[in-house]
Amino acid sequence: MLNTIMNSSNYTYPDRNERLTSRLIQSYKETRWNLEEAYVFKKVKNTVLKENEKLTVSLDVGTGLGRLIPFLLSISTKVIAIDADLWRLRRAMEFFENEPNIFFLWTKGSRLDPLPPECVDFINYSHVAQHVSHYELLETLGEFYRILRDDGWLLLLTTHSEGKEWFLVSTENGIKEIKRNEYEKLTRNSQPGKLPVRKFDVDYLEALLRDFGFKIEWKIYYHIKPEFAPRDEIEKPKSFNENPSKRDPEQWVEEIIETLKSINSNEMDARRKALDVALLLRKG
Repeated sequence: MLNTIMNSSNYTYPDRNERLTSRLIQSYKETRWNLEEAYVFKKVKNTVLKENEKLTVSLDVGTGLGRLIPFLLSISTKVIAIDADLWRLRRAMEFFENEPNIFFLWTKGSRLDPLPPECVDFINYSHVAQHVSHYELLETLGEFYRILRDDGWLLLLTTHSEGKEWFLVSTENGIKEIKRNEYEKLTRNSQPGKLPVRKFDVDYLEALLRDFGFKIEWKIYYHIKPEFAPRDEIEKPKSFNENPSKRDPEQWVEEIIETLKSINSNEMDARRKALDVALLLRKG
């Protein structure tokens, strides 16, 4: 399943033409970018699953083209995939048309009214929070708590900042930091090529999640900035006779695990070295 997660050759980031987001992503070696993400998902799997068991239903919020659906199928019997972008949702439906245990739902806004209370075991909320208004985020978290079963899980992956929140947007003159009211306006009336990005103060985000009744199981900083990442240890073959393309993906993930363990041993240092944070939460 890790092969499926890491194979992004057919996936285009939804905002590839947006200069701020694409510049961050393209500054990385794709292999390392994908392996760090796979490390996070492997740790999720090891945390939420008991041996030889699966969850019943997972929810993929903001599924896009369905890139993370294979991971969710590896931990649960059924997946509900939702998105506000009907074009992308249709593409995902075409890709998974022969998979009977995936159900697609088109939604607008943050309400999840079609879903009854306590109906899902796991929610994946990957890199959506930083692009919605603050009001929508609050409403979404309330909806997540409503539809999660007791002791259900929420995986929240997002950007972060050090000490204070930033609201960033690409403009014709480069990247600009904007105030909250400007950010709220842009998230309500977004324009192609000008996707606003909210970089969360992690302490604030954790407090917000606790206020909604979630318990923080663990936190991982990942997508380590290239200038800090030990690239040679990951990307060079162990010997000149080894073909890097034939290396076991599981072993690559183990190397990432060891690297990120050492970086995350010092939380403040990790914040400075990473673009993203993953929070695994449990419904209290």
